[in-house]
Parts: sequence; structure tokens; C-alpha cells
Amino acid sequence: MIKLAIDLGSSVTKIYRADTNNGIVLAEPSCVAVVGAENAVRAIGKEAKYLIGKTAEMTNIVYPIVEGCIYNLPLAVVMLKEFLSRVGVNAGIARSVQVLMSVPCGINEQDLSGYKELVEECGIRKVWFVEQPYLAVLGAGAVIEGDPIFCLDIGGGVTNAAVVSCDGIIAGLSMNVGGKNIDDDIIAKVSENKKLWIGALTAECIKNEIASVEDTVRGSIVAEGSSSETFQPAATPIYAEEVTESVRMTLRKASDYASTVLWNLPAEVAAAVKRNGVCLSGGVLKIPGAARYLAERIGMRYRLCEEPQFTTVLGGGMLLQDKALMKRFAKKSED
Repeated sequence: MIKLAIDLGSSVTKIYRADTNNGIVLAEPSCVAVVGAENAVRAIGKEAKYLIGKTAEMTNIVYPIVEGCIYNLPLAVVMLKEFLSRVGVNAGIARSVQVLMSVPCGINEQDLSGYKELVEECGIRKVWFVEQPYLAVLGAGAVIEGDPIFCLDIGGGVTNAAVVSCDGIIAGLSMNVGGKNIDDDIIAKVSENKKLWIGALTAECIKNEIASVEDTVRGSIVAEGSSSETFQPAATPIYAEEVTESVRMTLRKASDYASTVLWNLPAEVAAAVKRNGVCLSGGVLKIPGAARYLAERIGMRYRLCEEPQFTTVLGGGMLLQDKALMKRFAKKSED
């Protein structure tokens, strides 16, 4: 039986195949390019993202998952079906595939029903849902058996913060803060300070290539866009220190929310969490200095995976291979 762990992110969808030794078999942008009023699909995933800023007026790039919720169900179905087909799961075998899907911490029944409808429309009948912090803790290599563990995951559109134990989530929340906030702030700062309008892909490139939290950071990149003064194509160098505050602002918001989770813990649980430190994960943690900055603001030592953007889907793959943990933490769709 094919077993898949799916991390359906606002920015990137990751799929892990747990019944083979293949591991992560897909990591693609969670977007769809559509044309015209009928929303005819032109491209999906990386092909769609490549079209951002390069399309005609009638072509739109849609992200069906927004801040952890199914924003556009029909396009989410089209996108997930395509991603499944790219990993060898077509309509003929979808009913027999076992899927474990990550969902935001504290998801309500209305939003969960959106995920259920999505997988049903894709023909999947054997599906389990697990709140993201469990998977992030497992993917980080922690053992959910002894003391409670605190997890902070900062993704593209959602940050999850929770204290996890073998009995459940003691305290947790999800918030609409993530890497896209950094991109938006970079766009605003470049427009204000450099008089240059840049697109989302350029902002993301600046973040990935030169952004850092460190005061001593060095580096630069040439950003191309449109001059807000002449309305002509233009380019200007962007220096790493110019976008440091964009990163810090998002990290401060995430850490402030995380601190509210810690403040409300019983004394014994707080002491145990302090001893264990915090598990950090999510794509934003690839930014140099981000992990240390967060840990210092929270006041804990930290654990960080080598590839933090894959922590959740790795945890999903691990969970699928452990029947005892599956029984404890996974919620079957018809439950």
C-alpha cells in the first residue's frame, strides 16, 4: 500500500512517501495559473510560479491555500490531484492510498471540513489528520514520551506554536505570520527607500539570497523592477543590512505569540519545557541567525533540523511508519 505524508503549505506543498525508501518525493509551490473568467488551468506548481510577473492580463496566479485554510477548493483539488499524479498516484489507485495530512494547530471544525472535502474530491478514502506541532516535533528528532516539548514552526503563511505531550497538545495556537510577511515588507521598503517597484518573486529572491538577522551581515543583490519616479524599467543594488529589519519584524511577531503560549502554562509544565528547550522549524528558519534570534527572545536553548523547511513532512513520514504513534496522535477523517 502506498503511504503518503502531505504538508499542504500556503507557499509550498511537500509529499513524503513512507512505504518505500524514497523519502520526500515532491516539494512544489502551492499555486495554480488560471486564464480568463472561467479560470481555465494553465500551469500548476513550479511552472505556475515561474509565470508570476510574466503573464498577460487575463492570467492570474492563485494560491488555493491561504494562511493554513482552503481558500479556493476547486483549484486546491486540481492542484493536489496534479501533485499526486507527479508522485505516481492517479485516480485509479487513489482510493487505496493511505494519506496523513498536516493541519494547523487548533484547527476548527469548519476549516477541517475543508481539508476533508479536498481529499475526498481527490478520490482519497484512507486519510488521517494530525496537528502540525506533533509532526514538527517528530521531524526534529524529539521523543514525545517524557516531558512536554515546545515547538515553534514558522512557515510561508502560518506560524504554529504549541507545547506537545504524549497526552495531547497542552497549549497551542496558529497565527497568520510567516515568510510572506517578510516578502511584503521587503517590497514596501524597496519601494519607499529605493523608489523601485519589485514583484513577489524578486522579494522572495532577496530574502533567500541575502536576508539575515545578524547586524554584521554583508552581501548584496541587484533587484530589477520599475522606477516609481520614471515608470521605466530600472535596477538597483539591495544590501543585506537593508532588509534585516524586515526579517526581525516577522520573527518578533512570531516570538510574541509563542510567548503567550508559554505564559499560560502550569508551573510544572513550564519548568519541563524550559529544560527541554524549543524545537524550531519552518522555511523561515533557513535565514541566517533566525534560530538564535528567536531562542534569545523566548529565553530557551533550541533544536533545529538541518533542513527546517522539511521538518513537518519528515515527521509525517515517521508517524506513518509507527502504528502506536498513529493510533495516539492521528485523527481519521470519518472520526
